[in-house]
Amino acid sequence: MLDKLKALKKGYVKSRDKPDQSLPYAKVQKRGKWIRRFVKIALVLVGLSGAVAFIKASNVSQTNHQLIAKMKTYDDKLEKASMGQSVYSPSLNRYAQGFFQTYFTQSDNDDDKQKRLKALKKYFATNISSTIYDNQDSQKETYVGSRLLNTFTKNDVKIAQYQVGYTVGNDKNTIIRVFNLPFAQKAGQYTVLALPYATTEQDIVGHVGKISQDDTNNATLASSDKVQTFVKAFSEKYVSSKASDMSLIMKEPEGLEGQYAVKSIDQVNVSGSKDNMNIKYLLTLTDTETKLEHSEQITLTVSPKGSTYYVVKMIHTQGGLLN
Repeated sequence: MLDKLKALKKGYVKSRDKPDQSLPYAKVQKRGKWIRRFVKIALVLVGLSGAVAFIKASNVSQTNHQLIAKMKTYDDKLEKASMGQSVYSPSLNRYAQGFFQTYFTQSDNDDDKQKRLKALKKYFATNISSTIYDNQDSQKETYVGSRLLNTFTKNDVKIAQYQVGYTVGNDKNTIIRVFNLPFAQKAGQYTVLALPYATTEQDIVGHVGKISQDDTNNATLASSDKVQTFVKAFSEKYVSSKASDMSLIMKEPEGLEGQYAVKSIDQVNVSGSKDNMNIKYLLTLTDTETKLEHSEQITLTVSPKGSTYYVVKMIHTQGGLLN
């Protein structure tokens, strides 16, 4: 009996130490190894994707900053380029004329001096001391009037240039000088940024552009009855009709609604071909109320339509655009 028990114990130990053949031990070990590799690869990919996302985000952020900087540069250039058009308004004119009236009205009366300083304080920037513009002269000055000459930007500061008239003392002769007024503008309100300074008036007369035009002339077309009849009929209808009535013969309808009458048509010039003509001519009109006359340079681009022509484009200069 004892020997049997020992034999059973010995067999049990051997069977316990030997792996269970029913479990795929090698396969489990191999599968675990692949799972660990997969997890490591996944972690590496996640790390790389995070780095790539960070780089992309940094690039996008940098690109946005560059775009914002470029937009600001373009806005600044646009503001400077269009200063003469965008900065002027009737409200600026009223503001500047009110300032010059106060600035160039001086009295030897102490109460008037204080009133002048108090009034000027409303115009000047708040961080400008009144001692800067307390330039009261010993002589009496009387403001006569002012008119706007120009608006421009200098050193990033908006400036309104005015011709100002004033008298000194009891002299009735008006002194006329040109003054530049530095100012700031925001939401329809204005502030004087510095004392107005004197300059000479800029000469605005010059030769800075030419009209773009084809000077060739097809004399045969220009003198043909068909073209002459069309130009006369079109001009008559143009001055007498509303824009809506011109829609059948014009791509972009225009009309003067009977405010003028045709006096004469001269200097008819035709370039191009029968299928695509540019007709240029001098149109002299008479105002139906005042009877005053004025002439206009007209350029018509026309194409054939039935027995007549259709106006593709009408330009109120002989040739069109400036270059």
